[in-house]
Amino acid sequence: MTESRRVVLVVDDEQGLRDLVCRTLQAEGYTTLEAAHGSEALEVMESVPEVDLLITDVVMPGMDGRELGRRVSQRWPDLPILYISAYDVNDIFRRGSPRQSAPFLQKPFPLEGLITTVRGLIRNRSPR
Repeated sequence: MTESRRVVLVVDDEQGLRDLVCRTLQAEGYTTLEAAHGSEALEVMESVPEVDLLITDVVMPGMDGRELGRRVSQRWPDLPILYISAYDVNDIFRRGSPRQSAPFLQKPFPLEGLITTVRGLIRNRSPR
């Protein structure tokens, strides 16, 4: 499957960051969807089941990225999740989630690092 057919859902309460991540991924040929918080992301996931990757901020109002990740993993166990946060990775893991082996990028991250991580996660994903 070509990259242009790959769908990435970007979840972050900061509109500017969502826009930047989506524009960057679209320039690489990905289709992007957006959500401002966890509850909205679950609605998108239910309506667009062909999502190939979830990128979610860890700390958001309402349902945060940790809870979103738990729910998504239960419903779509093969879907890769990339966690992002401005908080230090050690602080995030001390809070209990996501698991320490989960893919994680600390904000601000280089856009090339984002692209490389996204490509790797999608490449290693089990076929739909």
